[in-house]
Amino acid sequence: MELDASNKLRVVREDLINHAKKHPLFLNVKKTSGHIVFGRGSDEAKVLFIGEAPGFTENETGKPFVGRSGKLLEEWVRELNLTQDDYAIMNVVPIIPLSQENKIRPPTPEEINYFLPQTMKMVNIINPKVIVLLGKSAARAFGKESMRVGERVNYEEKEMFFIYHPAYYLRNGRKGLEDLTNLKKILENKKDL
Repeated sequence: MELDASNKLRVVREDLINHAKKHPLFLNVKKTSGHIVFGRGSDEAKVLFIGEAPGFTENETGKPFVGRSGKLLEEWVRELNLTQDDYAIMNVVPIIPLSQENKIRPPTPEEINYFLPQTMKMVNIINPKVIVLLGKSAARAFGKESMRVGERVNYEEKEMFFIYHPAYYLRNGRKGLEDLTNLKKILENKKDL
């Protein structure tokens, strides 16, 4: 079932929305006529991709990873041979973080920590076998900032894998497919996910 429509995630979704409306970042949603971005994908996901925060397209649509970074992430999904039922996507901060100049900025550690209870509830309810951290902000939420690209660690009986955020690859004119090698191996070893 799609995350937005999932009964098992209904309470955490409502909690996240209520929590988000109390945070100063919510002013960004109001001034841009945007959305609090929950997540998308299967509530039975075996692989959970976790990014940092919505960009302009995500803020506008209310869905994570639907802009340029999302297109690259979907390419990674195809490369990994995942079906729609196999994965879900979320962010550690559900609100677009904007600088004084109204440009996208990384979420602060305080912003990540503010939403950490809801992030952890979502992870626990979805209960994936593999968590893919997309960039340092996502890694920071799990205390894994020191992870390197392609590295994997065990995390509460799950495999955790780190790769740069798709936006990093786009800025550097790359697709990042070569950095998926270890993740492919993890998924091949877990064929029975």
